[in-house]
Amino acid sequence: MDVLRELASEECLRRNGLGVVRIAERLGREKSQVSRALRALEAEGLVERDPRTRSYRLGWGLYTLAARGVETHLIRAGSAHLHRLSDAQRADVRLCVLIGGKVLTLISVPPRSTTQADAPTDTPCGPVLALDWSEAALRDLVPTGAPDHDRLLASLADARASGYVRFPGTDREPARYAAAVRDFRGIVLAAIQLTERPGERSTPTGIPAEQAVVRAASALSADLGFEG
Repeated sequence: MDVLRELASEECLRRNGLGVVRIAERLGREKSQVSRALRALEAEGLVERDPRTRSYRLGWGLYTLAARGVETHLIRAGSAHLHRLSDAQRADVRLCVLIGGKVLTLISVPPRSTTQADAPTDTPCGPVLALDWSEAALRDLVPTGAPDHDRLLASLADARASGYVRFPGTDREPARYAAAVRDFRGIVLAAIQLTERPGERSTPTGIPAEQAVVRAASALSADLGFEG
């Protein structure tokens, strides 16, 4: 743990890694002891070594563990918000994340028997989840010239202007709305989607669907530490 904390230090971030000798100096430990600890951590993927500089930094395995913890907390914190939103709006509600270029459903109310994975342009959650992405990353997600590229950019503009994305209802799909869930840093972590049910055009509260989904996403963001 001491070694991991050193690799999370400002000095390590500034220098893009620390060597065995420097870590030993900072910890006041024997170089051989630090070296053994680093080898064990590297074997588990928790640290990685630069073959050129021989310096160490935190590995992707550690970030994966952290992501799993965040996802568990997200599901636990989000469940109550989704059920309240579904009951109040008489609508189907989902909590989604963007992984590997697909929009994956973590929670659905009412529950679904299978995991749903959508293309980013097939659901309003896609543009919402890509709000923080750079132009280059967006091109990787949906290449320039692809039929849905312009639609993605238009939806992103809507999300930034109004705080939500709306896909109007069609003969095949009911109207759908999505809003961003942010973590304590203000980074988009997930999205809440509300899908209207046929025949349920009014709600007991009288709150429009777009306003309700934004409120639910904001409440969940606050539970995750976002103060915006």
